[in-house]
Amino acid sequence: MSSSQQKTLEDFISLQHRNALSHAIRAAVDLGVINALRNGQRTAAQLAEELGAHPEALSQLLDVVAETELVEKYGEDYALSSIARLIPDRFYDFGDEYWKHLVLYAKTGAPLPICDEVPLEDIDYVANKTSEEWTLTPTAMVAAQALDIGNSRKALRILEISCGSAIFSATLTHSDPGAEITLLDHPIGIQRARRTIDSIGSEHKVTYIETEDILNLDSIPEIQNDSFDLVLIAGQLHQMTVGACQRLFSQVHKLVKPDREFAIVDIFPGQEHGDRNLAIFNLELGLRSSQGRLHDPLVIENELRATGFDQVQFAHLPATPYYWGLILAQRK
Repeated sequence: MSSSQQKTLEDFISLQHRNALSHAIRAAVDLGVINALRNGQRTAAQLAEELGAHPEALSQLLDVVAETELVEKYGEDYALSSIARLIPDRFYDFGDEYWKHLVLYAKTGAPLPICDEVPLEDIDYVANKTSEEWTLTPTAMVAAQALDIGNSRKALRILEISCGSAIFSATLTHSDPGAEITLLDHPIGIQRARRTIDSIGSEHKVTYIETEDILNLDSIPEIQNDSFDLVLIAGQLHQMTVGACQRLFSQVHKLVKPDREFAIVDIFPGQEHGDRNLAIFNLELGLRSSQGRLHDPLVIENELRATGFDQVQFAHLPATPYYWGLILAQRK
């Protein structure tokens, strides 16, 4: 067999195995294996008795699931992995609720009606991403380094718009002891932000502002024009149209002090290691929203300049999953 034939065979077997792993994970979830293991490690025989399953067949299934990131095997015992324990029960369908509509989306280009009937920030898409927010910490750390927080930029008054769990602000302030933080979001987002700030025991001055309309900053009396050294928005632009971005940028421009900065952290193409992750993210975004889209950094730069910012800089953030980037602009 030639090397090319060998490679073809290996690729085919790998594809088969990935499909088998996917089915094995879903079978384990449907059988109740994951929930049972939340109560502690079990042998296959113990699980079979508890779940009313065939011992030998269940053992075979568990050996396959143990090849994934969900389950670990210790001798005869099976246990949930650390990653598995971080996933809330409601997200163990791994998005099947919307992925099963993928053929229809590919034929019509129309997102799921249940997702597109309400604003993107209010749908389960964001609830789903909430369970993944811990994965943003490496990106937030790289962003803080890129901004040189605590060195050339320190003792900042920072506003984070649509802060969610405030992973980015919490990370920035870790490097800037003198920072004053204002967190702005819907009430549910502010609840998540409070939990994050409380969990890290931050001694920074933190102000929480709840609003029902993130894109109407002019109507929020708690934030004043020319008040902030750094305004930050992370993970939101890909949920917005270009028109919505324009409206946001013009309002942010008034909030930033003269010669101070606006930082955008979002998902942008261009990192080689992130190509597959980005492709999957983009497909999911299209499937779930007619408003969401990935923006070209050059388009964002032009919009920023049109609303009064200059010295616009862009950099990729080289952290897993390798598709985040940072745009930094200064108010004229």
